[in-house]
Amino acid sequence: MKFGLFYVLECHDGQYERAYNEMLEQIQYAEELGFESVWLAEHHFSEYGSMPSPQVAAAAIAQITNKMDIGLAVSILNFDNPIRIAEDYAMVDNLSNGRLIFGAGRAYQPKEYEKLGIPMENTREVFWESVDIIRGLWYNETFSYNGKYFQLEDVRLTPKPVQKRIPFYLAAISPQTFDIAVEKKMNEFMVTPTLMVMDELKKFIVRTREKFIQQGMEPKVHMNLQMNIADTPEQAIKNVEHEMKLYFETVLKIIPGAGGTKVPKTYEQFGEVAKSFTGPIDVKGLNETGITLLEDSENAIKKLEDIENVGVNSLSCWFRMGGMEHRKVMRTMKKFADEVMPYFKPAEKVTVTQ
Repeated sequence: MKFGLFYVLECHDGQYERAYNEMLEQIQYAEELGFESVWLAEHHFSEYGSMPSPQVAAAAIAQITNKMDIGLAVSILNFDNPIRIAEDYAMVDNLSNGRLIFGAGRAYQPKEYEKLGIPMENTREVFWESVDIIRGLWYNETFSYNGKYFQLEDVRLTPKPVQKRIPFYLAAISPQTFDIAVEKKMNEFMVTPTLMVMDELKKFIVRTREKFIQQGMEPKVHMNLQMNIADTPEQAIKNVEHEMKLYFETVLKIIPGAGGTKVPKTYEQFGEVAKSFTGPIDVKGLNETGITLLEDSENAIKKLEDIENVGVNSLSCWFRMGGMEHRKVMRTMKKFADEVMPYFKPAEKVTVTQ
């Protein structure tokens, strides 16, 4: 299993310049430590996330790193013209010398749709047309398309991506999306234990992988997981208790159904989550259900090994949550790299000479 970092980049104090510079410093340090990727999330109009244009961040990261893959988790296809998205990320692929990993989603926060003036109906239909167009533009010299929402005739991208085939991951959070991934033959998908606890999520991963294998396709699964590593599980929980409470209090105010608001069609499971979180945030309880990984190194290895065994190929470590202080993030990155990552590194090949 390969490891990377993940950022929504919450910025509760409004000091965005500081937050961006700290993120870039953490990413440079991560490459030195041996992390193999960084994953960026697009969000708008709230303290929850500070990357309205992750392609801008990806281009900056491409210039300060040499080896790390630059992943999107995710680009929100419903918020822009798919031609522009294909162009922007083809340019990122060039700037990074072919290190782009693309991840796509359709967003779930009603405020984002509202402020952008985009209806929250038919988001799945628009999303899948965008997927078809982006892939078509990347993988063909010219591309035409006649859909319900988009029409293209003989469009040619300049520049074309460096990679002949950019990895294209689908964000699979709800049970329905796993089924759609199989139907659409999207055998690269990314997951996170938010709408379901870890044990339930593992079952969906195993079931979905089996369906792809039956179709003769090799599944690739990426997981995103909030975590902290300390000398004891109790210390790990204490390290992030304030930040995790802040994170979950923030997100529970902006998901569909928050405060009893109407839940748009196809977002019903978010509404169920909004109903279920009625009391104070129990960080220890979140850890026990596997929604987070707050452990000592030994327990972290055991839990990550279980995740690897269900077929997860790569994992992004969400160390910086709730606006966590910069040095605290750097310390847990170092501890994870020193005490956890080596367990998952493949053995070096030994060349025998006669």
